[in-house]
Amino acid sequence: MELKTHEVARELGMAPRTIRKWVKKYKIPCSRNDYGHYVYDQKAITLLETLKASSEVAGTLEVYEHVLKNKEAALNNTHSTDSKEHQMEKLIERMNRAEQLLDQKADEVVSYQLLQQRKEIEDLNRRIEKLENVILTLQEPPIKKYEPPLIFDQPIKPKRRGVFRSIFGL
Repeated sequence: MELKTHEVARELGMAPRTIRKWVKKYKIPCSRNDYGHYVYDQKAITLLETLKASSEVAGTLEVYEHVLKNKEAALNNTHSTDSKEHQMEKLIERMNRAEQLLDQKADEVVSYQLLQQRKEIEDLNRRIEKLENVILTLQEPPIKKYEPPLIFDQPIKPKRRGVFRSIFGL
């Protein structure tokens, strides 16, 4: 099964331009069709996948370059202990770098979560204060202000006429 660059890019979730750059830079074995386009077999796709995985974990592509150089050196010097020690050192460096990136990412996530929780707590505190104020106003009886009554507020009493006047209607 052979795929074109844009198909491989879609499968790996990358840009086709990046795929072409990696093929040239890391000399990934692939053939070209009649139109001069790259055609990738399963081996090339697997190499691109490992390259993508190593670049995501390590943060740079330099690690992959060292791995390729170490593989070539290991093939040339299969019995050389120096190359194995060198490979081991590079692997340890890579693991340390991955741990650093992981710790950094974890710190960023925790910081973000703390800020979000602090905002939520502040919002809840404001709401609680508003509710307390409403409850206090509902619990306090309204204070009546005593003002002197106006003259017009009192009922009008009929004048008392004298007994003599009331009898004679004067």
